[in-house]
Amino acid sequence: MTVFELRDMTAADIDAAVALALAQGWRDRRSFYGFVLRTATCQPVVGTIDGQVVATGLATANGAVGWLGAVVVAEAVRRRGYGQAMTEELRRRLLGAGCATLSLVATPAGRPLYERMGFRLATHFHQLQADHIDEMPVPPPGARLRPMKPEDLPAVFELDRRATAEDRSVPLHTLAETGGWVLEDANGLRGFLLPADRAYGATVAPRFEDGLFLLDLHRHLVPVGGHVRAGIPDEHAAAWRELQSRGWEETWQAPRLILGPTPNWRPEWIWGQINSAMG
Repeated sequence: MTVFELRDMTAADIDAAVALALAQGWRDRRSFYGFVLRTATCQPVVGTIDGQVVATGLATANGAVGWLGAVVVAEAVRRRGYGQAMTEELRRRLLGAGCATLSLVATPAGRPLYERMGFRLATHFHQLQADHIDEMPVPPPGARLRPMKPEDLPAVFELDRRATAEDRSVPLHTLAETGGWVLEDANGLRGFLLPADRAYGATVAPRFEDGLFLLDLHRHLVPVGGHVRAGIPDEHAAAWRELQSRGWEETWQAPRLILGPTPNWRPEWIWGQINSAMG
């Protein structure tokens, strides 16, 4: 009898998880899995049949809000309930970690399943993409840009908490290990950029001009021939319209679904995500 088993992902599973994602048409997720395995609040999961990895998923506990993502099931074993079993396992883990609200970015294929489980539409993320720019952007008047230091992290975590209504301090700390940027003035922190995998970047700035500057900074930092992604919620429509007027191309629009209380977040402060699986 075929038995589908769920267990923690280990480093030994990365090759199989990468091959599974590629076979379903997703990008190479090797660096993504390396990141989540280094991040204590992430629980990557694999589903196996006879020891072979046929499904993956990720639960990330950001305090009161937990994210589900990276759910992939091999095409040959779909429509057998394995996707729902994986999602139920991720939900169980997040509720056990104390998350009151569960959140995810849904694909068209996955959305009906999530809605049957009680998830509801909260907003959409507009993913926009732009290429490298040669010229270093100039900070807005009165602001100063500098590399992020370890002593900046408490203020970065607090600004991020106010923007997202989540405690993302653990994944942000992991990103900061490879470098980030803060924008400040005489009164303190005004925004931050933490570049992430696959052209993403955790980017928060309450002021409109600061957010635009940080995205231009990200474009300047990527190598020639590279690109960056911005992730803008529906509620921040002025931002994605302005970016499109500046030549950014909207490459993807996806619904954010939630289960549980609506977080008291500030979507107009958010300019980019860690990635689509973790918020």
